[in-house]
Amino acid sequence: MKKLKIFAVILTVFMLFTACTAAEKEIVPEYDPNAKADEIDLLGYEFIIAALSHGGQYPLNPESGSTARADQLLQRYKETEEKYNVEITLIDGCDTGRYQTLLAADMKYADLMFTVMHHVMRGPMQQGLYMPFSDMNIDLHSGLYGTPGSLEAGLFGDDYYAIIAYYWGFPAADTMPAMWFNPAVISEYQQASPHELYENGEWTWDKLESMCEAIRDTSDPDENMHTYALAYTSEPYLEFAALFSNNARFVQKGADGKLSYALNSPEAIEALTFVRSLAERQLICDGGDRPNITPFVENRRAFFVEFTHLGLSDEGRENLAYRMESAYEWIVFPEGPSANGSKSRTSFSYNSRFFYAPINTDPEVQAILLPYMFQPLPGDTTETWQDDFERSTFFSTASFEHFQTIRDEAFFDYTIYTPFSGALQTNLLGVTRGKKAATEALVEIENEMQASLDNLYNNYME
Repeated sequence: MKKLKIFAVILTVFMLFTACTAAEKEIVPEYDPNAKADEIDLLGYEFIIAALSHGGQYPLNPESGSTARADQLLQRYKETEEKYNVEITLIDGCDTGRYQTLLAADMKYADLMFTVMHHVMRGPMQQGLYMPFSDMNIDLHSGLYGTPGSLEAGLFGDDYYAIIAYYWGFPAADTMPAMWFNPAVISEYQQASPHELYENGEWTWDKLESMCEAIRDTSDPDENMHTYALAYTSEPYLEFAALFSNNARFVQKGADGKLSYALNSPEAIEALTFVRSLAERQLICDGGDRPNITPFVENRRAFFVEFTHLGLSDEGRENLAYRMESAYEWIVFPEGPSANGSKSRTSFSYNSRFFYAPINTDPEVQAILLPYMFQPLPGDTTETWQDDFERSTFFSTASFEHFQTIRDEAFFDYTIYTPFSGALQTNLLGVTRGKKAATEALVEIENEMQASLDNLYNNYME
């Protein structure tokens, strides 16, 4: 990683000399980072957090009184400001283009940027525009900054570039695919609860297939009013779910630390063939553009597969929490025949969101503030921090337990270094729609996938 760090320094120097606008250099206050916590005075340092939203909500900049957790977060900000004499500024939205413009002018945009992975890790990170959290004096493996899977999502060589505020619980650890079921539809068609099936070790592809056969009503002349257990959509969340639940992976990391294409495997072919068989027999339907939650909300779907945030009230006002008039339940995707007991059926992926640190932030300020800010929110502990979250967000303890599995067992799928929205997505969707066989599709994309892995990752490891 020395080469990358040297490149970062060269790039930053180049930007300073080629800035198209003259700007007065920011004055960073001096302080003693070795002082005891109660003695540290950051002399009014402005610590800026820029964060995107989902559904128009900004979980990191909430309105006072909107939720109990929102008020806890606002209290944490206030306590941090008072404890360290720092000013916390919150920006609604995260504009990575503006950040680069200000960086070129030797000006600060933010200290923390909460944004989707593909805005950072498909060029800007490789160009040295972001600072690794591993260059700061913080314990990344303390539990404060995420799970092993989420930390791996920010690992580039030996450096960690991405974190989450694990004990805050929001913004959500953005994994996919999550799965929900509609108890009303399950009951109407006299099917067993997926929670009970899971507890009895019977929540498998075979059981899902039998439910797809049972939950199907195409009697209405209007196709939009037909009832199915499940739908596939314009993005391959169902295909991903089948792959992951059968222990298939897009990429593997070798002993040399380099990434290689791994999707052309028996497990992957088995998974895609299973989804295709359901679609071919019209046991599942084409749900159109995602995320189309209307059929699920209107009791015309038994299951829904999407990103985790679609089921959380803090993550937008157009998701299940606001659209459903009755209960909805979380469930992991059923186990495939080649899963070998793996619980990792969800991933941190191309569109997952993390905190990133701009290259011109102050690492010593970060090392002081992050360990304090990212603790469980006021009134919570590492044992109790999820209690109110469970009560206010989930309809059953079983749902909450499945959410925890979806969050904590998620792995990093490395799609950020692949042609995700091109060859990968197109070919997976093509198999489901009968345009090509699974074997053909997986062989066809191998060269393009590997070239992208080399270009965005492997070449930087040499």
